[in-house]
Amino acid sequence: MAQFVGIRHVRETTHTIVKRLLITNPNAGQGRPERRKETIRQFCALMKERGFDVEVRSTTGPNDAARLAAEAAREGFREVIVSGGDGTINEVLQGLVGTGVRMAVWPGGTANVLGIELHLPRRVERLVEVIAESRVVRARVACVTIEKTGEQRYFLLMAGIGFDAAIVDRVKPALKKRVGKAAFWYSGLENFALWRPREFVLEIDGQQHIATFAALGKTPRYGGNLAITPRARLDYPHFEVCVIHSVHRLRFLKLLPFVMLGGIPERMKGISYLQASHVRATGEGVLAQIDGELIGSLPMTFAMTSHVIEVVTGGP
Repeated sequence: MAQFVGIRHVRETTHTIVKRLLITNPNAGQGRPERRKETIRQFCALMKERGFDVEVRSTTGPNDAARLAAEAAREGFREVIVSGGDGTINEVLQGLVGTGVRMAVWPGGTANVLGIELHLPRRVERLVEVIAESRVVRARVACVTIEKTGEQRYFLLMAGIGFDAAIVDRVKPALKKRVGKAAFWYSGLENFALWRPREFVLEIDGQQHIATFAALGKTPRYGGNLAITPRARLDYPHFEVCVIHSVHRLRFLKLLPFVMLGGIPERMKGISYLQASHVRATGEGVLAQIDGELIGSLPMTFAMTSHVIEVVTGGP
């Protein structure tokens, strides 16, 4: 496997962006709506102290964030700040790809995978400092094509096929709102008792790989704290693909300590690690997810695109 390099950061030399749009999902994460509104007012006031006017627009339903982001690009905004979870961030991405508009993230969801990857603080005062500093990572954008409908969606974090998508499918929104990440563990345990590994086929570089689970990683951490694709990076033009071939459920349980403590050994029996920029997956009734959002069942094609989006980072 090729030697990996660290994420590249680009620092702005001049602060030319004076007006920014904040897209907020009032239903994301936990906490009272009144408290969230007060925090947004505080955020806007702190940004104004640093010379940035922030206009706030809230989502009211599915796909609103994508629409608001596309409108922001047409209206000439140079940067969009998105406050919400990874699902809201993914929606904003749909409206920004190809526009040249920069994205900043205010982590406010359940898992906040992108926020963790970007080393973003949760405290408003520190987050404002990070956004005002305008350091960025140039993230490569991936795309999935759902072959049954022809629909295409961009994504930044990961795609999962099989077990994890089944977990996402079973997570109850009310429980997720109440207990946060614990809802995914609860759903995982509940789903594991009923789940029967179902085989599907991955086509990569002209070869077929039989799998019962696959993760196409663009970040090293999966779901916020699981190391399933530890060598993946946001700015790489390829996925790290973790393929599990076993049809035995107990095999998945044996792998859990590895993913919680740093990663699965590359040469472990029944596991394959690959690099790929194009993956086609076929299999009857097998579910898939991107960035933590269920997108349906196979067949699907996952591919890296030529698109790059600048995302504000708090990392080194």
